[in-house]
Amino acid sequence: MLIRKLHLHERPLFVEHLRRLPPNDRQFRFAHAHVTDEAIARYVGRIDHDDLILGCLAEDRLVGGAHVAFTGEVAEVGLSVDPDHRAQGIGAELFRRASHWARNRRAQKLYTLCQTDNRAMLALAAKLGMVVHRESGTAEAFLALDPPDLLTVSDELSVGVHNVINEWTDLMRTCGGVLLAPPRSGR
Repeated sequence: MLIRKLHLHERPLFVEHLRRLPPNDRQFRFAHAHVTDEAIARYVGRIDHDDLILGCLAEDRLVGGAHVAFTGEVAEVGLSVDPDHRAQGIGAELFRRASHWARNRRAQKLYTLCQTDNRAMLALAAKLGMVVHRESGTAEAFLALDPPDLLTVSDELSVGVHNVINEWTDLMRTCGGVLLAPPRSGR
């Protein structure tokens, strides 16, 4: 599995991932019921180009995603993982990477909102040391963030370098036959 930042042209992968979520999972992800395919497309279409969408790619599809958006010094994270890929640490790794990205941009707090019956998200928040406040069927979780350090910056850079190498490898695989074909004789 590969976890990396999604580019603007890859946002349809995020839409497909969110649309694959069963109704109950959609309710957990968006903290309200009856989230339609159209609502998902509108949501992804409104994501700011400066926001981060992290994706976990496996089996040639996006199986997990995290959206990080900024409001002042707070970075809000929305997280989802396909049901058949849960309990593999994907959610925790997406959250860790989102936290590093937010720290590198000087966010002071990481925030997430979920329903109080979303046990998986609440367990993850507790595991990550987030402070959880429950009220009226929703739970808000906060994590104070330290300033960026060598680990957070190098982690983001290494992911970026890895992506460049993978994209170059894919390009060479795709174009290799054309670029490496023997020259034709012109006689």
